[in-house]
Amino acid sequence: MGSVAAIFDVDQTLVQGHTERLFFWYLLRQGRLSLPQALSFLGRLASHPQERFRDKSYLEGLGVEDIIRLAEKCYQEAISPRLSVRGLACVREHQAKGHKIVLLTGSLSFLLLPLKEELGADWLIATELAQNNGKFTGQIAGLHPRGENKLRLLMELSRLQGLDLSQSYAYGDHIQDLYLFRHIGHPVAVNPSWRLKRLAQRYHWPIRYF
Repeated sequence: MGSVAAIFDVDQTLVQGHTERLFFWYLLRQGRLSLPQALSFLGRLASHPQERFRDKSYLEGLGVEDIIRLAEKCYQEAISPRLSVRGLACVREHQAKGHKIVLLTGSLSFLLLPLKEELGADWLIATELAQNNGKFTGQIAGLHPRGENKLRLLMELSRLQGLDLSQSYAYGDHIQDLYLFRHIGHPVAVNPSWRLKRLAQRYHWPIRYF
């Protein structure tokens, strides 16, 4: 029998807000992004909404070490204070039962590494960015953990680490978490969007508010 895991989405589930948006505005305030660069990026998102979760071009050409250092500062100043007290208590309840903790998010891996450490989570699955000569290329490396890809990445982790997903728990807020919920023994809708809330009511999934 495999290990039981508790899989947590991050944005709007464990953290009140969207972590990468917080980082984007943090970079702007710190002068690492100029206002014209920020406006150009936001314009691209507006004209190509289907790419808005995959487009990381605002980081193109920026030094990896510098950005990771700023990400750690952003986490301490802007993200850690938004960590949900109820969400943290839920993580601790699972840890007390010996469950493995997985953070599964479309946000940036290096931005949420401090959260993994703060929680004592076992694994972080997040968006990895391509690098070249010590700088970010603005491209995603590997699968982008959103929608069906979240399930693919979790299944791979489960295979490698011997997790029993039929006995595991998953916490998420968005309809994109539906792929995951359908393959997990105990799905829990947290602060759900209206579409997820409707499905949770239909399938009798617990609804919680962190």
